Order: sequence, then structure tokens, then C-alpha cells
Amino acid sequence: MLLFQRKSINMALRYFLRGSELLDYEWKELDAMIELVVCDLDGTLLDRDELLPEEAIAMARALKQKGIGFTIATGRTEEMAEAYVDALQLDIPYILSNGVTIKDKDTVYQRNTVPLRGLKALMEEADTLGMSLVYTVQGKEWVYKKTPWIESQQLAFDRYHNIHFPTASEFETLQIDKLMVMDDIREGAIAGIEKLCLGLPAEYGYTRYTDKSVEVVHAASTKGSALKILANLLNIEADRILVVGDHQNDVEMLEYAGVGVVVANGIPEAKAVADYIADSCCIKGALEGVVKYCNIQLN
Repeated sequence: MLLFQRKSINMALRYFLRGSELLDYEWKELDAMIELVVCDLDGTLLDRDELLPEEAIAMARALKQKGIGFTIATGRTEEMAEAYVDALQLDIPYILSNGVTIKDKDTVYQRNTVPLRGLKALMEEADTLGMSLVYTVQGKEWVYKKTPWIESQQLAFDRYHNIHFPTASEFETLQIDKLMVMDDIREGAIAGIEKLCLGLPAEYGYTRYTDKSVEVVHAASTKGSALKILANLLNIEADRILVVGDHQNDVEMLEYAGVGVVVANGIPEAKAVADYIADSCCIKGALEGVVKYCNIQLN
């Protein structure tokens, strides 16, 4: 359903005042506004199998054919997003690691890092609780210690094979892109890790994902802040951007964009700021919103 929030009404009014032909309840001229579509990956374009649907590739192609830019904003690192970037044939910069990194195939426009030393106590506590830790350096992920969850990811998705316990020197000198703490038991212990995050120095920021995980990054790194930088790079106004997402880390960019679409499987916090909540989940919901606002047809 379409949620007539303030930003949607304001955009519609601007079009009326400019004398456009936006006169029916289907908002058919909205597609003329959109210059850039930004999609989350996991839970939006991807379902739990993490396979990229053909519909996503077709959607990206149809947008480009219509002259509308398409890119992704994901919590994934470079090495975990690379295959999707290639399959989608992205030709404009994309957002990685929840806003830590903005890059394209040839250029890194932003990479915000934080010192590993400030996270040592948090990592030791999470390890004591049996949680899994993955830290990222220059886009490459390293596993703190092998756990049953890490083993399950290796078997299911062939990832997290680089295992390295930081040396004392590395704890003092290493700069990291992000730290992921995963509690696969999901019985609420992650709240204790969040409490430790609240006590970190101001340069550190974090996002909690329900009872399953916490990600720690530079405080200035969010998908929303990265999208603002990307919009400036591309010289595109916020009200000409459509964002599709599903989770907590998408909220800020959903609020920033002119049109925010949340798929049916999205969390309540994301749906609360949406302009449109799709009837369908994952790619079908993403496609539903993009077709509605961009008026594309898949080949």
C-alpha cells in the first residue's frame, strides 16, 4: 500500500506547482522523477539462499535502458559483494560494509576505518560467550576463531576460510573496516555486546540486528550517510532517488531518499519510514516497488 507521508505529499505538490500532468491517483508521472535506484542486497534482492534472481538482473538492465541509474547499498564487504556487482553489471559506484566503503571497479571514493585496539575487550567478551567474530581489513574478511557457526557458513556458502587471531602488535596498530559479532543461539546475549558498544569511544558506531548480531564500524559510516555522498558524486537530488530495503541498516537511507520502498519481509522499523510497503517479499517486492515508481518493463 502507498503511505502518504509528508515527503511524498511535498514531492507531489512540487509537481503540481510546476504544472505537470500528475493528475491521477496512480501517480503515473513519478517515474519521470527517479534518476537513481538503490537496492539493499540481503533480504531485498536476495533471499536466504543468497542466489541472485534473474529478475534482479533484468530489473537493473531495464532501469539502465530507461536512463535510470542502478546500484546497491549493502552490509557486505568487497569480497562478499563482488559476484553480485559483476552479475548486475554495475557501472556507477556502490556502497559496501554499511556505508564504510564507496567504490566502483577502479576507484575507492571512501573507506572509513577504526582502530582494532578499541575493540579488544568487546571481542574477548563475545568470544567468551561463544559468539563468532569476523573483522574486515581493506575489504577482506578475517575470522577471529573457528566456531560451529563459522563452520556452517563454510559448508553452506564457502566463505570465512581466512582464520587469523590478531597478534598483540596487530591489536595495537591494525585499522579495520568493520567488526561483526554473531550470536547464532539468539537468546538475547547480544544485548550484553550492545551494552559494551555503547561504552566505545565516539569514533565507533554500531548497528544491532535483532538478537542475532552486532556490527561495529566508524561512527560516520551508515548507508544513509554514504548515499548522501554518492548523490553528490552523481549530482542527483535526494527526491530523485528511490531506495529499496528491509532492515535496520536501511532506515536512514529510506528516510533520505525521495521514495522509500520496503519489501513485505521488512522489519517494522523499516516499514515505519516507508513511502510504499510491497505486498511481496525480497526480489518480487523490490520489483513491485521499482515497477510502480519507475514504470519499467522487463525484457
